[in-house]
Formats: sequence, C-alpha cells, structure tokens
Amino acid sequence: MIAGMPQFLLKREALVESKDKASWKGAKFRLTGSDAFHIAKVLRHRAGDSVELFDGHGGHFSATLSQVAADAVEGVIVEERPAPPAAKVRLHLYPGLLKATAWEWVLEKGTELGAVSFTPVVTPRTVVMLERERVEAKRDRWLKLVQAAAKQCGRGDLPEVKPPLRFPEAIREATERGLTLFAAENMKGAASRESIGDGLARARAAAKGPVDVNLFVGPEGGFSVEEVELAEAREAILFGLGANTLRAETAVLAASTAVLYELGVL
Repeated sequence: MIAGMPQFLLKREALVESKDKASWKGAKFRLTGSDAFHIAKVLRHRAGDSVELFDGHGGHFSATLSQVAADAVEGVIVEERPAPPAAKVRLHLYPGLLKATAWEWVLEKGTELGAVSFTPVVTPRTVVMLERERVEAKRDRWLKLVQAAAKQCGRGDLPEVKPPLRFPEAIREATERGLTLFAAENMKGAASRESIGDGLARARAAAKGPVDVNLFVGPEGGFSVEEVELAEAREAILFGLGANTLRAETAVLAASTAVLYELGVL
C-alpha cells in the first residue's frame, strides 16, 4: 500500500466479474455505502484514479476507478499483491467487557497492534452486562470499528470479534489452544518481563508454526481470587504490569505490547 493512501475493504460479493477465478487481477468491483461516499466526496476521486483495496484475509490490491458517484463506485483490479509471510504469533485478546468508550478503544488499538481475535469476558465484577439482543447489536458496531481500524493501519486481514463468554468458558477455551497469559491484579509489584519472556520462549520452542498467545486482562473491578485460582489450575502464566494501578483498557494495551515485543513483532 502506498504510504498515506487509505485502503477500502473489498468483500467477495462486491466483485462483478473476474477474468481468472484463481486471481482477483482483472476483476471488476462495485463499492457502495460509506466507502463510495468517502471515495467520491471526501477524497474527490474521479474515473481513472487509483485506490488501494484489501479483502480482510491478507490480500492487498491496487485498482483503477471507472465510475465514481456518491452512492456507488466501480473499478477494476490492476494489481494483486503477494500474500504477506505467515504471522509468527497470533494474539488472541480476552479482555473483561468494559464500558462502551473504553471497549471500543481496546478494539481499535488492539486491531492496530495486530490482535487476531477479541473475546469479551464476563465476570461477576464486570460492570457491563448485555442481553443477547443487545450483544448482537453491539457486535455489529464492534465489527465496523475493527474494519475502520484495519483500513487505517494498513492491515490486509480483519480480526474476529467473538460473542462474550463467561470466565470459566473463556479460560477453558483459551488454555486448550496455545499459551495463556493472565494479568493478575494481586501481582502489582511483579515485573512482567521474566514471567512472560520465559513462557513465550517455551511456547516458541514447542510450536511447529505460529505461536498462539491468549491474553487475559480483567474488567474495571479486576479478577476475583476464585478466577485467579482457576487460571492457575488451568496452567495459565500469571504476571503483573508493575507497581502502578492501570485502567483496564490501558492494561490490555500494555500487556499486548509487552507480549509482542518479547516475540519480536514490535
């Protein structure tokens, strides 16, 4: 992608036709809604201009516009970029479900850092409790937020935003896949480097491919003693984030950064 040039999400259903089913090169496409408006009215593109596209699965494309209007934009893909190398780490975030503004900030910044999935965790200390109908409505907004963040930061893929899970289900799911790290509030004075570094080194040595890392950070009220004990019983690695008490959303990003730094991603 050209530095500074915005990219737009191209879903498969937006393809009008393709010359080669094995490749998107030469395919005609049609974008509607907010993307079309952005291209036509904000960027003021005209027919013949170039745009950058991504498919949400790692693909990047350059395209030339053929028709531009506020309600629909059409064009043809002229270049399909090679798929990027497979990620060395897949970071799965399990934050305690937070209030709207804080949770949306976690989704946006976690997407920028490269998280591959978000699973909101519901605990007895979770301030936000959503009924099923509201969860689905919220998830629609959450998906739009991660799409916008992926467009902005130049990602070719989209992280998955999963339905909320109660803590026992979440810790069971996570510990059955890869390495699980658990930010424990009662370890305020503990440095994260030693415990995270040792655990990641073991995980990398044992992995035959990308390392799956599951990261738990509690809600505003923190994790309970029972939840910490359950995490220990499931062999999660407990760690602290220093002496200061961090806001929950800050802790998610601080822990994510520490993990990605240790793995050489940042």
